[in-house]
Amino acid sequence: MNAADLGPLLARVPNLPLPTLGGRHFWADLAIAPSHRIQRHVWTGHCRLLDGGDRRRAFGTYAHCRTAAKRLPPAPTAAGTLVVMLHGLYRSRHCLRTLERRIQGSGLDVVAPNYPSGHADLAALGAWLNDLMAGFRGYRQVVFVTYSLGGLVLRSALAGDCGWRHRMTVAGIVQIGPPNRGARAAEIIRALPPGNRVTGPAARMLCDPLDLPEPPSGIPVLVIAGGTGRHGFNPWLDGDDDGVVRVAETRLDRPHDFRRLPTLHGLLVRHPETARLVRAAIDRWGSAEQADPDRSG
Repeated sequence: MNAADLGPLLARVPNLPLPTLGGRHFWADLAIAPSHRIQRHVWTGHCRLLDGGDRRRAFGTYAHCRTAAKRLPPAPTAAGTLVVMLHGLYRSRHCLRTLERRIQGSGLDVVAPNYPSGHADLAALGAWLNDLMAGFRGYRQVVFVTYSLGGLVLRSALAGDCGWRHRMTVAGIVQIGPPNRGARAAEIIRALPPGNRVTGPAARMLCDPLDLPEPPSGIPVLVIAGGTGRHGFNPWLDGDDDGVVRVAETRLDRPHDFRRLPTLHGLLVRHPETARLVRAAIDRWGSAEQADPDRSG
């Protein structure tokens, strides 16, 4: 049986509302609403419908899950600014929960999609993000908050066919610990054979200079890097670093705001000052009554 046959077969199986982990490394969110999310498994291709408590409400084909979602409570009308948070390599949306809680409460809708970062290249992940964004309706603008590899996924999406930008302006981007110029620390991956199930194609792309357009110049960007201000946390990396990404590797060639915090890569996303900086940026960009037309380019 191939993956194409699995969805229709599962759609005929009665579902028990079983609790799940919410999708960690093998699920990609295809649609997100306040009451539910629909995910697709990276290997089997079948889909499942999770409610707000990550309980499985249906599984099978995407169409079957969409139909089942209509029986869940209706979502409130979307308006104003949407905040989209993207996790990093080998992580999941759950790593963003602390930051998500700290930036909520200003009346903005915040979503943290899950994507299989270890099982696709940046082009495929960018296409996934554009497909997901096409499903968000009613918002005037969006602010992206990305962690580590999530910043490159967004760059890939913005370089691709993103028709959603005709109706939703990108008001700003916060990149937390982004390997914008690749990552010297990824050199260890070269010793592993291509196609192994440990590293994944996106991780291997960090070994070389990235051939990826930077965010359009009209979109304001804040880069938050980790480092000591001197020699860095990792003695095997030259220059300042957060233990994984060197400060110089986080920078863009185009103009952008920059902040450095004295903490490690894995702790950046939970640092209280990160939350303060992110919240201030969202308040600044998200409160604009009129989006700058130049930012849509």
